[in-house]
Amino acid sequence: MRRPTPQADRPSPVPGPPDDVARVVDAVHGLPGRPLPGVQAEALARALGGCLEATTVTIALWLPRPAGDDDAAVDHTVEEYRWPATDAEAAAPVTGATPVRLCDGEQVLADLVIEPPTAAERLRRWPELHAVTRLLVSDIQAQLSTAAAERLIGQSALLLADTRLRAAGEMEHQRYQLERDLHDGAQHHMVALQMSLAMVEHQLDAGDAAEAGRHLDRLRELLASTEEVLHTTATGLLAPLADHGLVAALTARLDALDTVTLHIDPELVGYRYLPEVEAAVYLACLEAVSNAHKHAPGATVTLTLATSRRGLSFEVADTGPGFDTEGRMPLRQLAARLAAVDGTLTVRSSPTTGTRVSGFVAL
Repeated sequence: MRRPTPQADRPSPVPGPPDDVARVVDAVHGLPGRPLPGVQAEALARALGGCLEATTVTIALWLPRPAGDDDAAVDHTVEEYRWPATDAEAAAPVTGATPVRLCDGEQVLADLVIEPPTAAERLRRWPELHAVTRLLVSDIQAQLSTAAAERLIGQSALLLADTRLRAAGEMEHQRYQLERDLHDGAQHHMVALQMSLAMVEHQLDAGDAAEAGRHLDRLRELLASTEEVLHTTATGLLAPLADHGLVAALTARLDALDTVTLHIDPELVGYRYLPEVEAAVYLACLEAVSNAHKHAPGATVTLTLATSRRGLSFEVADTGPGFDTEGRMPLRQLAARLAAVDGTLTVRSSPTTGTRVSGFVAL
């Protein structure tokens, strides 16, 4: 007759008082209000310490690795909760303790480090308390994971809103830039076309066919260059300025206009200023000439560009009818453009005396 195998090497269950398991559950689920997962974990550690007659209980919850963490060697993070939390001696690191690992299938939920070792062994041999602890830890872990996911969703929503706002701002900036380029470049060309067409009509009405033919040839030239002007506006009004400098850019833009005379200081030829200074003066000159064509059609326009030890100056003067400034400062946008590079703008005009728009940038 075969004798039964001795079971002395197998630990036998050690049941505890029947109400201890319920006390652990109540310690977590009986918390008032809607306690945070961390508060529940602290309550569980405290309840386990009382049931197991332990001196310290540390619950190390395993949580998924945060999104964006590039450490491939780590697949999880650990959130620790300790009891008693205020005991300096108990808060010291525990060495040599074997943790009680709680798992849900192959997924690790937490490691429980319990001192003394007899208290940890008691949990291992107490199936009811072990099962309840595993369920409570699983619930706390799920709450922490959900909270982390909600924070990530909130951060993503903020990032999406910020990206949309930045995109809208960039689109508005590009729209404004295109509007300014059309104003400073293509609009000037359109005004020149209108003026040439008006001159053709005027000469035809006066019966001067030869002069009308000369202006008609000029109109054809302007029309032929319209595509180039629009291309320059689309690719960047300041491209010729950046490539060739202030004098070359102004000459290319204005020298072909019959009504515009250029007086350029020879010392400026080939000389380069800071890009922001050249851009401000270049655009200010174009706008001043365009305004002269718009408000004084047919008038002679003279652009003077000079340099000195003090700085760079320009003047756009026309022989038009002029206007009464009445103590106000016209062309505020032009003045603001020059002010951005520490420049100044002066407008002098009165009826029958024409208009002079002068700018100066100290260097």
